[in-house]
Amino acid sequence: MNRKQTAVQRQLRRSGLAGYEPLTQATLMAVAHQAPEGSAVLDVGAHIGLYSALIDAVYGRRLSVHAFEPAPETSAICAKIRDVNGLGFELVRSAVSDTPGSAELYLSLKAESSHSLNAGHRRHTESVTVPVTTLDAFTQERPDLRPHLIKIDVETLEGQVLAGGLRTMKQHRPWIVLEILPSSDHESLTQSLKAITELGYGLYPIQAESPWIGRNADNYRTHVSSNGRDWLLAPEPLTYDFHHAMRTWLRAILECDERTNLELPGGSVFPEGWNAPYSLPTAPRKRSLKDLVRGQRRPAPAF
Repeated sequence: MNRKQTAVQRQLRRSGLAGYEPLTQATLMAVAHQAPEGSAVLDVGAHIGLYSALIDAVYGRRLSVHAFEPAPETSAICAKIRDVNGLGFELVRSAVSDTPGSAELYLSLKAESSHSLNAGHRRHTESVTVPVTTLDAFTQERPDLRPHLIKIDVETLEGQVLAGGLRTMKQHRPWIVLEILPSSDHESLTQSLKAITELGYGLYPIQAESPWIGRNADNYRTHVSSNGRDWLLAPEPLTYDFHHAMRTWLRAILECDERTNLELPGGSVFPEGWNAPYSLPTAPRKRSLKDLVRGQRRPAPAF
């Protein structure tokens, strides 16, 4: 699949960070903000590394960021984005599931963001063999690694990734941002979510309004939709401080829209004052909830 740009890049070019899952971005940044120094962020299904790049750019001096992306072309773009921007996150060119080894990655005809180990997820004409690890295997190989945040976006096989990380969750109790699709393997996912809630985790759909209402492994599926599919699996109750940080980041991200989405020739110096300081903003501009929800949706034309 030879594309000059991925679907994510095209959407970012059109409307900036504000137009691509701002609620999810804000949640990740709020959780990363509270991470203890020296802990790790694992980005499973990193694609071009947008979330890894954001977290590493802001918090890379005190957190280690590890991006898992098995698709050869997409991971090459991820590496280029990292290197051109002088970032330090690690790119792990591997899929993540419940059993280490290798597997076929099916390359979607719809968009490269829909590649999956699940052959039935999207129409495809080709596949590539990729290495596979598990969260438990990865952390076991690195005993000094202390995961605080794990983002999982694996196109229907979320349950398998969670199943392969239960020991990690029991030991380190990381926060988890999880994409759940209506077409996910809900039998496997339900079993994994039950195991996680037994560890004391709460399941929260990510949304603009707060406080968020917790769900459970028996009723989560009724709250999954194409426009609301990202969840926070929290190892402790959500506090006012968390919601405040999330809302503050959300307003800051919404400022990064098409008006401030500058395009510069390669090698150009950024305009003075264009790049915001890497700290939590204090005086954000308000946007309506209608705008927030509209911005969270992935626009169909890009896919």
